[in-house]
Formats: sequence, structure tokens, C-alpha cells
Amino acid sequence: MYLNKHLLARSILAASFSTSFITATQAAVLEEVMVTAQKRAQSVNHIGVSASALSGDGLKALGIEQSSDLGAMTPGLVTVNATSGGTPIFAIRGIGLDDFNANNTSGVGVYTDEVFASSPAYLNGQLFDIERVEVLKGPQGTLYGKNTTGGAINFISNKPSDEFEASIEAGYGSHETVELTGVISGPISDSVRGRLAANYVKAGEGWQEDEATGKEYGKTDKLALRGQLAFDISGNGDALLRTYYSEDNSTPESPHNEGAADALFLSGFDVLSSPTNPRKVSVGNLDASKDEQGTGIALTVNYDFDAFQFISISSFDQYERVVLDNYDGYAVSTTDLFLDEELEQWSQEFRFVSNSDGAFTWITGVNISYEEVVENQAYFDDSFLVTDSVLFGSFDPADADANGLDRFVASYEQETDSYGAYLHTETELNDSFKLIGGVRYSNDKRSFDAVGTEEFFGEIIPVQTQNESNSEDAITGKLGLDWQVNDDLMIFTNVATSYKSGAYYGTAIVDSDAWTYVDPEDILSYELGFKWSLLEGSMQLNGSVFKMEYENRQSLITYTADDFSNYVTAAATIDTTMINVPESETQGFELDVEWLATDQLSLRAGIAYLDSEVTKSPSAAELRGISGDVSINDNATGDADFSGAIDGSEIAFVDAIGAPVAEGTVLAQSPEWSYNASAAYEFNVNNNLIARVQASYSWVDKQFAQLGDPNAQYG
Repeated sequence: MYLNKHLLARSILAASFSTSFITATQAAVLEEVMVTAQKRAQSVNHIGVSASALSGDGLKALGIEQSSDLGAMTPGLVTVNATSGGTPIFAIRGIGLDDFNANNTSGVGVYTDEVFASSPAYLNGQLFDIERVEVLKGPQGTLYGKNTTGGAINFISNKPSDEFEASIEAGYGSHETVELTGVISGPISDSVRGRLAANYVKAGEGWQEDEATGKEYGKTDKLALRGQLAFDISGNGDALLRTYYSEDNSTPESPHNEGAADALFLSGFDVLSSPTNPRKVSVGNLDASKDEQGTGIALTVNYDFDAFQFISISSFDQYERVVLDNYDGYAVSTTDLFLDEELEQWSQEFRFVSNSDGAFTWITGVNISYEEVVENQAYFDDSFLVTDSVLFGSFDPADADANGLDRFVASYEQETDSYGAYLHTETELNDSFKLIGGVRYSNDKRSFDAVGTEEFFGEIIPVQTQNESNSEDAITGKLGLDWQVNDDLMIFTNVATSYKSGAYYGTAIVDSDAWTYVDPEDILSYELGFKWSLLEGSMQLNGSVFKMEYENRQSLITYTADDFSNYVTAAATIDTTMINVPESETQGFELDVEWLATDQLSLRAGIAYLDSEVTKSPSAAELRGISGDVSINDNATGDADFSGAIDGSEIAFVDAIGAPVAEGTVLAQSPEWSYNASAAYEFNVNNNLIARVQASYSWVDKQFAQLGDPNAQYG
């Protein structure tokens, strides 16, 4: 038995069909995609990095409208929403983010026009007017720095054009969804160019309906604006000023939690289960809603000197959101989630890139940044278990109060100061071999000032206070070799390290020991790959094998520890926290192919395999000595196979469904297999129009939101 909110054991199946019209005929040779994965413009097929790149037109053709859609067509990339409110979480090769809180950062670094998103909350906007998206797989700790243990994703927006252009696109889809995208771009003067883009999406109805109330959920209502000004500087440089605004007033979809009553041994409590049909949900009287706004401004300056290019990137971003989420999937409030967040970040990078056309080139730079998260978070708990069992001596779900008789509240402010310096070099040993080397120093200081309380029948009960700070530094690097076998085939290998900065577990807690700081995680990666152009350039075949050794992986776990210091009984003995898993490993392979079979027919497919496991379990000391009465449920039967009081030296931590964190445990966000494929056919309608018909498919194996037991039996 298991609770869906703790386990993403779903096979994801997606199929889409679309028709669009273009005004040019595609040649029977694949277009070369230029990327800036290594901070300079290079062909994606001529760099020793496992990377997938999609152009803006490719994103449209594949129906990718938001960042969380990217995983459907990118082998090795998994994207999910951390909450039904929609916070996107990325994982590459099993490395991402278990935690959904705004004060934590994924192990996959996400950048928009080279500006780092320090929190998943910044990633809720739409993808529109995009030039390309680059997905870099494997540690990127040299050029990209902290929080890139899994890889990096670069979103590159279209820039102001030299000639006037304007367009408007309108679409109408299922659930009465209207989408409008408008762009106007061109010269303002001889040295100034501008671009303004807007995107608006609104659904007339939601894709889910509450069986009891008839209210609809999963209803989209989003607006995004982006403005840019490009300036020429004395003929030797240019500057780009970018600003944006986004808002999201959608109605969140509701998750499913089927069989929860049976998992809690409460037969007949259908109020604790979701309907089997995902379009039918149980929300009750909860006013699930979203109110989010984001703004930002960035200035990029490029200036060419004789020997090098100077680049300065300055940015400031802020994001606010208020979300009420039916996180538990029940018609009564047991763990409904309320978020009231204000986030702010600014950063500055100075970069120097050599202009040498010789055998040796280099890139060096420094960066500083500041991040602030102010959070008020609450779990609303109807606690009919508490209300009825303690006060009335009975279980009656009719007594449930949808507004919550009990709530756990976290109020905190987190501040982070970071700085770093890096050097990346490339040396052509001869016409065939290139040596890549790099090193980076990073330093982070993070403070966490928090108060946790329980509000029970109007009485405020202190749970925990925390006011501390931690500092850390790290040296990461990369050593690689590229072998250009011939004009069509490149083989590359590399060894790389990266780290993810330490984190505080910033959520509303039940047990005072659940709030903690987890140390930075480190990774050592080995990779061997190839990039092969076939059939006179009409086919591209890329593949790689890899192994990664993980130290101190930051992992979300759920544990049970009875604590009768307040009124809360059995329902409150379950809590979650973050821990460091001392050692774990991930290994696997990826293969993708793109083929322009004819002028009309294009095909693409990808496959990824991942084998991950904990190789060294945390000791009692590493679990920080949480003690109390502990019960552990057997996964296969749901029966309690151990319970009793134990001391801190014997404390048992459990995963999302009750299993100890044992060696061999599968890592979170690590599906064993994933596949994707698409086919598109173009044909002439008349002399000016070409029709495109496309079908796409993706499938992702079972995966866990938290550490999962490989021996458990799942229904």
C-alpha cells in the first residue's frame, strides 16, 4: 500500500497531433544547431558534451509550451510538478531535487538568457518567443558552478531583429483554451533595436471536476510579457536590456490519492480516497487557487578587445505567489498546503573569452549573487482523527472541518550570499584531438531564521525555532578529451565534478527534529560518448554511457516518531525531513536519433536507461539522533512489522512508503527506462502553404518522489 502524494509510480503516456503551416520547404539535410553550452557559439554536434538542443520552431512543433514539458522529448531528462500548484522540478540522469520548497534549488541549473534561477518558483512561466533550449547532461560545475550536479538547461529567447517584423499567433484547444502570442521587433534607430513579445493563455473550463461540488480544476489563466532593447557600442560591442513580467491566476489541478483509507486501515472512509478517473477529483470546500506574479530585469554587455571579449551580465528578479493546494487529494483537509512566498535574487558575472584562433583558447570569469526567500507556509489538517478519536472517542468523517481544525505553520527568512571564480581551457593537440580542462572555486553563506508553530483549535503551540547560518566552499573541475575521427564522427570522454550547495529544510513541520541543515552534495562523473552524422547529413545519431558517484545526496525521507508532547496523536507522528545519504551511484546510457528521411518526412527517437541505488546507508549519527516511539510498516502487506520505543542510536528512518533507507534503495526521480519518438510529415497545400502533420509519443518508467524500496510490492 502507498500514498500517491509520496510516490510517483506512474507511467506517463503522451500523444499529440498538430497541424501548422509554414512558408518554406525544408531541405533534406538536418539543420545545424548552434549552442552556447561552453559559453561560446559552437555546433551542438561538435562539442564534447552530452547535449540536446531544440529550436523555437521545434518546441512549437512538439507542442512544448512550458518548461515541465521538456522531458517528453529529451532522453535522460525527467520533469514533474512538485505540487499540483505547478512548481516544475527537473532531474537529469537521476539527479534533481526531492524537495519542493522554494528555498531549495535543484541539482539541475536552469538559466534564462544566462541568468540563473535560484529557486524552482522562478520557472513557472510559459515558453514563448524562444530561439532555442539547450539541455546539458552531466555535471557542469566548471562553467556553470554550484547546483549543476545533474546538468544545466539554457533557455535562449529571440533577440531584437535588424529588420522590422511582427507576428501574431492564435490557437484554440481542448477545454475551451485560447492562446494568443504576439511579437513586434525591429530597429528603433541606427544603433538601437527593440523587441516586445506577449503570451496569454486562458481556459474556459478545467480538465478536472469535483464529483460532489461540480467545481472545475486544472483551469489555466496565464499572462507573460517580455521587452528587450539592443544597443550598439562604438562598433566594438553591444548591450542588451531585458525585462519581463508574468502572472498566473490558474486554478490548480488536484492530485489523486487512491486507496489512502485502506493504507491507513480505515475501511469505509471513502472520504480519504480520490476517484479512479483522473478527470474526477475530491477537493471538497477548499478554495484551491493560485495568485503569482514575477518581474525581472537584466543587462548584458559585450565588448571586443583585440585579445579577448569582455562580457558583463547583471540581473535582478523577484517573484511572489500565494497558493492554496489540495496537496493530499482528499475531500477533507489532512495535508492541504498553503504557500505565501516572496523571493528576490540579484547576480553579477564578469566573463573574459579569448579571441585567439590558435590551438589554445580560454574562458575565465567571476560571479557574485544574493538570494532571499521569505516564506509563510501552512499545512491545514482537518484532523478528524484527532477531533473524533481524542475528543469524542469515535471516527466519523462527517465531523470533518474543511477549513482545518489543526494547522502546522512555518515562517522563515533565508538569505544566501555566493561568489565564485572559474577557468575553462581548450587545447588542440593536433588535427584530431582536443584536450578540455577547467577548474572553479565557489563559496556560499546561507542564513535561516525560522519559527514553526502548531495552531490547534485556536491555540498556538510552539514546535521549533531556528536561527543559524552555514558557510561552505568547493573546488570543482573537468578534464576531457575530444577525438574528431573524421568529418562525421566525434568521440568524447570526460571526468567531471560538481556540487550542490547545502540547504535548510524549509517546510511546516510536526516534529521539532525535522528542521535541519543538510550538507552540500558532491558528485564525480565518468562519461564516454559519440556524435555521428550519417546518410550525407540527413541523420544524426548521438549516444553516451556514464557512471556517477554521489556523496552526501540530499534526500527527502518520511519517518514516524510518536511524540505526545502536544495534542496530536497518530496522524501527527509522521513527518518528513531532509538527510544526507553518504554514498550512492547512478549509471546508464542514452541514445537519440534524428532523421530527415525525405524532404517531407522527419523522424526522431530517444531512449535512456538508468540504474541507481544507495551504496552506503546513513548511520545513526548521520541521522542526527532523532528518537522516540517508531513504527515501520511493511511495504508488501501494509502490516506493522515493528513498533516500540528506541533511542537515538537505533532510530529508524523510512521512505515515502515506510521502507528503511537501506543499501540498494532506488534513488528518487530515477526511472529505469524512458522513451520518446515523433514523426512529422509535410506536404504542399498550394504554392505558398505547406501543411505539417505530426504525432509524438513519450513514456517514462515508474519513479519515486522520495527514496523508494526496490523490494516493495506496488499495486
